[in-house]
Amino acid sequence: MMNANLFGITLDIVPLAITAGAILVVLALIQLYLGLRAQGRPKVTGEEAMIGETGIIRKTSGFRKRSIVEIRGELWWCVHPKGEDRLEKGTTVEIVGIEDDSLILEVKRSQE
Repeated sequence: MMNANLFGITLDIVPLAITAGAILVVLALIQLYLGLRAQGRPKVTGEEAMIGETGIIRKTSGFRKRSIVEIRGELWWCVHPKGEDRLEKGTTVEIVGIEDDSLILEVKRSQE
């Protein structure tokens, strides 16, 4: 074994290297476990993750009689719920789906 004398302190290098290596292996295994666990979680970004979110109507009339709803600080075109011609400004709504071709949100009134 190699001993080093640094200012009168004797250091044993081999056990120090083994300990440091073992700590690095444990940290790598923890990181691998967390990474693999994250792969199995559902998508939390994009339009699909907005289903179930609540928003507020910011503008009541727009292109093709659609309203503008604010969700998570973003403005989106929305389709009125069935049976509703117009939503009032400030109405709280819940996202229930997304149209495939134009990514316009469908909304329904939240139960308050």
